[in-house]
Amino acid sequence: MPMVEYSAVLEAQAEQVWDVLKQFGEIQKWHPSIAISVIEDEMPDGLTGCVRQLILADGAVVRERLLSVDDRRLTLSYRFEEAPLPLDNYVATVRLVAVSDTNQTLVTWTASFELREPSTAEHYQALIRSLIVDGHKGLQGLLALSNRLVKAS
Repeated sequence: MPMVEYSAVLEAQAEQVWDVLKQFGEIQKWHPSIAISVIEDEMPDGLTGCVRQLILADGAVVRERLLSVDDRRLTLSYRFEEAPLPLDNYVATVRLVAVSDTNQTLVTWTASFELREPSTAEHYQALIRSLIVDGHKGLQGLLALSNRLVKAS
């Protein structure tokens, strides 16, 4: 089963990062590939089992189900319900760890999936990694803007 893992530090406190990430239906605020994100069926955002529908910048639709949210461990997991990719059983997890005595947070993104055509593993691992890295950079940009606004006020 192919897997992608990406870890990097964000310049923000873990609680601040978590406040953004746990808003499962608000991913369009920070991920550059996502134009629209809505929680389906009027379910509360962040409730385990809720499904977010994502309209990507290219018009493709992805549906993701929130599998778990752990406020104490600062971890959440979700899976693809529907995606325009030839893969199955996609599950992603995001984990936050506060970096002691700093205003930094270590974020670890992991994704595992099965491919319908195993010979394409390298291609789809690179694609998923690119989506994770772009999302991480977008999240850092949103947090940096938020921190600048707080300092300016």
